[in-house]
Amino acid sequence: MVHDRGKIKWASLMLPEHVEMLQDFFADEPLKEKPILDEDYVNEMELTVQQAIHAQQKITLNYYQNSSFKSAIGHIIKIDPIARKLTIQEAALQRKVPIENIVAIELLHE
Repeated sequence: MVHDRGKIKWASLMLPEHVEMLQDFFADEPLKEKPILDEDYVNEMELTVQQAIHAQQKITLNYYQNSSFKSAIGHIIKIDPIARKLTIQEAALQRKVPIENIVAIELLHE
């Protein structure tokens, strides 16, 4: 994944009024709240995690971070019960996601 400067690199080519309008636009974006998950759904996600680890299947992981929802696709390589984090391997990137931020997990059938 390329981590470039995104919108920042184009700011020098834009008029100051446009930059201000874009900043106002993104500042007004409503913050998303973390959903409260049902106990049955949490148990279902735990079973999905166990299946993914046992069968070494790829998963799609949706999680909440910084007032937005993010997604990751890969294999679960580690669950740390002390730090309460799940580590997922996405191609060359390892992502550690706090277990309490996980919103959904689905097995990918290849």
